[in-house]
Amino acid sequence: MSSEFLIDKEIIVSSNRGPVVFKKNEEGEIELIRGAGGIVGSMIPFLVQTHGTWVSSAIGEYDHYMNTKYEDKVPVPLDNPEYYVQFVKTEEEDYNRFNGKFANPLLWFIHHSMWNPPYSPCADDELHQAWDSYKHVNSMFAQAIIKDIQKSEKTPIVMLQDYHIYLVPEMIRKEHPDVLMSQFVHIPFPSPEIFQQLPNHMQKEILGSILTNNVLGFHIPRYMNNFLQTVKLILPDANVDIMGGNILYQGHVCHVRTYPISIDQETIKNQAKSPQVLAKKDEVDEIIGDCKLIYRTDRADLSKNIIRGFQAYDMFLEKYPEWREKVKFVATLMPSRQDIKIYREYTDNIRDLVKEINNKYATPNWEPIKYICRGDYDLVIALLKRYDVLLVNPILDGMNIVAKEGSAINENKGVLVLSTGAGCYEELKEGAICINPYDLRQTAESLDMALLMDDKTKEELQKNAISALKANDLNRWTSSQLDDIEAVLIEKQNLSPDSKEGIEMN
Repeated sequence: MSSEFLIDKEIIVSSNRGPVVFKKNEEGEIELIRGAGGIVGSMIPFLVQTHGTWVSSAIGEYDHYMNTKYEDKVPVPLDNPEYYVQFVKTEEEDYNRFNGKFANPLLWFIHHSMWNPPYSPCADDELHQAWDSYKHVNSMFAQAIIKDIQKSEKTPIVMLQDYHIYLVPEMIRKEHPDVLMSQFVHIPFPSPEIFQQLPNHMQKEILGSILTNNVLGFHIPRYMNNFLQTVKLILPDANVDIMGGNILYQGHVCHVRTYPISIDQETIKNQAKSPQVLAKKDEVDEIIGDCKLIYRTDRADLSKNIIRGFQAYDMFLEKYPEWREKVKFVATLMPSRQDIKIYREYTDNIRDLVKEINNKYATPNWEPIKYICRGDYDLVIALLKRYDVLLVNPILDGMNIVAKEGSAINENKGVLVLSTGAGCYEELKEGAICINPYDLRQTAESLDMALLMDDKTKEELQKNAISALKANDLNRWTSSQLDDIEAVLIEKQNLSPDSKEGIEMN
């Protein structure tokens, strides 16, 4: 990206969950709380740099209140703005169908290949009603972004994030045919056969909308290839260039690319040295004692494969009894999507399994698993610095930032045990012991291997992981997308209106 490119550009980012929420504290004052999730951590540094606007859902009444007070442009922070937030307020019933019935779990499950085809999904009336709400909420997002485009005195660049707003691009394109627009999909994209679990018209509407972006991004080539093959099968009128990653559809070209997301290494390393994290040392010492530390930190999501991780640990303690009372498995887990029944049941099953394993192996002076269910990022960072083994075993993940964070800041020659289902596997496989996420015995054996590994081998693994992180840092993630957006702009400027050469651009 040229240094001058952003000078006359207006950056508009949009996602369902935003970078901040507003809540009333015990003193009755409205306070700003940073939002959770990988999208937030990835996009905030770029948004601060560009002083852009982030369009997202109003989660509670105070988001809506602040949006009204500041006329759709809430400064963050309020007293010294680095960027701005615009909240989209929807009716509770519409939002619950949009998010709780369609985007999560339906789209999420399809993208992660987690449905059970003999029984689910079922496209009943409830699902079709949820689709109507999905379309409605997408239209509200589109209208909010269109207002920002129309008010802008600069050239707007719209950067859409993830699967909640798949229908937004086409809605914007109808109003502003020439706007520069990109979308990044933060989760895996499934094979064509899995995507076809959606009703036919939904498949076509989603794909048709996505293809109105100028640039479409995925983490890794496998997800990109799945998308290209899906378009080729479902939209036979699309001209799909598998090798080049370009799709011509209805007179418009969408450039499909891969941008492996990473972490802000400087920020997390500074966080690891902060007084707040250093203050957690005594708590960590008390939790671990004299034991080796196996650690995991996740949202309690079905895709994270938490139950198999604990089952493998159970097998590890059974197969290698010499490790009993010498190792502790610490898990910091946050409940996820508790409004969805299957997620509540999954969280309950995790707790039951932890209790079962502890009852099976515990001694008066040793608890095999320490299960921590609270949001404490400083404690997470302190444990990432100290682990002997970091277990990251998702069934399927878009990327998995935890594996990258742990590799960057661990100070104990810790070993990463990494699932081949993690998006970061392609980058970090030379810096980890790699496992099949379904294979309990292999996972148990890998835990033993990691704990017994000599220092030289451990240092070599961490060195390889850090080299991979340097090759694809967070700045490169954003700058590569902007490079491709800039290339689109240059190509559009170079093509005369009556040019018949090359591929027609919209």
